[in-house]
Amino acid sequence: MSSFVKRGVEVVQLDLTKPIEDQGPLDVIIHKLTDVILEADQNDSQSLELVQRFQEYIDAHPETIILDPLPAIRTLLDRSKSYELIRQIEAYMQDERICSPPFMELTSACGEDTLQLIEKNGLAFPFICKTRVAHGTNSHEMAIIFNQEGLKAVHPPCVIQSFINHNAVLYKVFVVGESYTVVKRPSLKNFSAGISDRESIFFNSHNVSKPESSSVLTAAEVCLVPRASMTVSPSGFPYRAPLDKIEGVFERPNDDVIREISKALQQALGVSLFGIDIIINNQTGQHAVIDINAFPGYEGVSEFFTDLLNHIAAVLQGQAPEVTQLNRSKLLAEQTSGIMDERICCASTGCLSVMGKDSSWIVESETNSSVKLQHQRLGCNSAVSPSFQQHCVATLATKASSQ
Repeated sequence: MSSFVKRGVEVVQLDLTKPIEDQGPLDVIIHKLTDVILEADQNDSQSLELVQRFQEYIDAHPETIILDPLPAIRTLLDRSKSYELIRQIEAYMQDERICSPPFMELTSACGEDTLQLIEKNGLAFPFICKTRVAHGTNSHEMAIIFNQEGLKAVHPPCVIQSFINHNAVLYKVFVVGESYTVVKRPSLKNFSAGISDRESIFFNSHNVSKPESSSVLTAAEVCLVPRASMTVSPSGFPYRAPLDKIEGVFERPNDDVIREISKALQQALGVSLFGIDIIINNQTGQHAVIDINAFPGYEGVSEFFTDLLNHIAAVLQGQAPEVTQLNRSKLLAEQTSGIMDERICCASTGCLSVMGKDSSWIVESETNSSVKLQHQRLGCNSAVSPSFQQHCVATLATKASSQ
């Protein structure tokens, strides 16, 4: 935290079990209350009390900037809601370079009409099954489902998402205000499209996409192969032969696309600290957002503390109007555990900052399973109109009220 001290910023660790009023005054609060929010939503009495105390302070001090708003955090903690938000963003942008996979939520055990619902929502085998809650140990437990038989092992509530072949490469975008860093990680290898006789694959995403991960699920052969021809399985269903090799489009994400998506999420939710998981469709070259993370670990982002400090300075100086305005509205009532001050307070230990650099993509290491791409600035050239935030908020509110 020496960089904060050098900039004249006082950092205070907040104790939410005590009155926040006695720990102020506070200019900025940075929090990571994801666990507390989830427990509060499950009616845990202690967590409910902590969130309520935090909310009361926010309501009483609209001048305090909150990074990030609690309603936004709740949206990102729910995969169904965050995927719906991405769908709305893509529909609004109408950018052909972006096409995220179809998804749907399963709320009950699979029955006779499940396949019809899957087809109606535009999904096709294989697809990935994930927990609806996008945080915690269980959120990393996933499954790849290849056929109707595999649906029997699905335990709702959960979210299913069409699997897109992406040549076993995941790009993790770590956003801090106006800056972001892209880190290349290993990911799932390619699988043939359509129904197959494969048994469902259950895995933990940490064992697949962490920098040190080594898994047979990521071990794709690097060579071009023709498309597998259709054949017939012993059960009579048409399917494609296994396709584990890298094929088709193999390229890095486009910087302009990342900027568009990041700025759209910031405007829709008012968030500053978040991560985006992006893959590149190896058939079309399109960018697909497969997950969004609230206040990620920023693993591999060496400039995090610098970027965070720069963002705090910009917010305090009024250079990030979309964030300060959102944080002072009733929509942003709920935040998690950190505070930074001019006086800044942190209720979390993971607070970092980074300076932005305007330069082209650079791969620092092609041999490391976690490759960092050049650090970037989001800039102010977003194609999203001022009405976009209102559009997304209204859409989500309407959808939530109908559930």
